[in-house]
Amino acid sequence: MIKQADIVTVDFEPSKGHEIQKRRPALVMSRNEYNKSTPLIIVCPITSTQRNRPFLIPLKQPVKDGTLDKQSKVNTIQVYSLDSTKQGGRNVQVIGHLDDDEFYVIAQYLMQNFNFKF
Repeated sequence: MIKQADIVTVDFEPSKGHEIQKRRPALVMSRNEYNKSTPLIIVCPITSTQRNRPFLIPLKQPVKDGTLDKQSKVNTIQVYSLDSTKQGGRNVQVIGHLDDDEFYVIAQYLMQNFNFKF
């Protein structure tokens, strides 16, 4: 089962306009209960862009198990719900996992994008 904080590779095609493109890593944001009960996962794409934007959160390098070979950032503004099954055609594969502390920081940035009031 794919778990929250897993780093997966995902085929983001087809895409349009400014949507993220090509096969790339992504961080699984959805809870384990959600991932277990549906064929979907919620992810934020990971990019190696050098641009500095407030929604691009740098990952510590190397990632816990060395799965990313470039300095990378999580794009917390492009959130995707994707079919993780073989039938979904996204060819989702787990390649790593973030530690709890780093995942929590990224989750906080994601929440700030939506300005949720609790």
